[in-house]
Amino acid sequence: MVLGYLGPEGSYSHTAARQYARDGILIGMKNFKQIITAVEEGTIEEGILPIENSTEGAVTQVMDHLMATSNSKINGELILHVRHNLLSAGENVEELRYVLSHPQALEQCREFFENHYPHIQLTSCESTSYACKIAREKGLGYGAIANNLAAKNHGLKILHKDIQDNVNNQTRFVVIGRENAAATGMDKTSIAFSFHEDFPGSLYRVLKEFAEEKINLTRIESRPAKTELGKYVFYVDFEGHQEDAKSKIVLNNIENITNKLKIFGSYPMGRVY
Repeated sequence: MVLGYLGPEGSYSHTAARQYARDGILIGMKNFKQIITAVEEGTIEEGILPIENSTEGAVTQVMDHLMATSNSKINGELILHVRHNLLSAGENVEELRYVLSHPQALEQCREFFENHYPHIQLTSCESTSYACKIAREKGLGYGAIANNLAAKNHGLKILHKDIQDNVNNQTRFVVIGRENAAATGMDKTSIAFSFHEDFPGSLYRVLKEFAEEKINLTRIESRPAKTELGKYVFYVDFEGHQEDAKSKIVLNNIENITNKLKIFGSYPMGRVY
């Protein structure tokens, strides 16, 4: 298997990729869109993407990019415990003026810096491992938020361990490919839908379909439809495979009462690492 991830090597996406495809060929890529495009075009077999975090919620870039796919399907997932460290080429945290990381990592550690090092300016970049590369090149005065592997790969020292604001910090990753995953009996399905026009009870009508078939929802989010204010796309994950009898009934009914229904895919429920 050839699996694309948000690189460079040492990122949390790289850690998730190693867990998901231990014997696979892993290819680090620059951004989420590049990963999705490579899967869409068949350049790589699969790609792994962070989609939500227990502290900061949805990874909105990934959600928006997935909405535009036509060939890709979500066919796997895993959940990764995320432990952030403060890294630097130097040994004195008081020398730091800038700390770099992926925007999600920065937000997951914001209280730590506000409480302990308010003088440090937090600066976003493309990935946690790329932040380490910059910190190494810039030297004293620059630090990074990343994991132990990234520290080792870039020759950085760990100044503080476990700086995440939430001790139960977890990130859920989804895997996309061009093939549907077969039903296992322990599955999850991801969909998105929007309405022709807003009216009282429109969302309730959709949720009622799941309730009547006793299908449990595991996630519900909304994102702007990017057409006009007040128009939204709703993202839902539910227990079950799209080929299950009850799921077919619900999906058919939802399609009849929505403007657009997109089924991202069905896949086995992921393990926690």
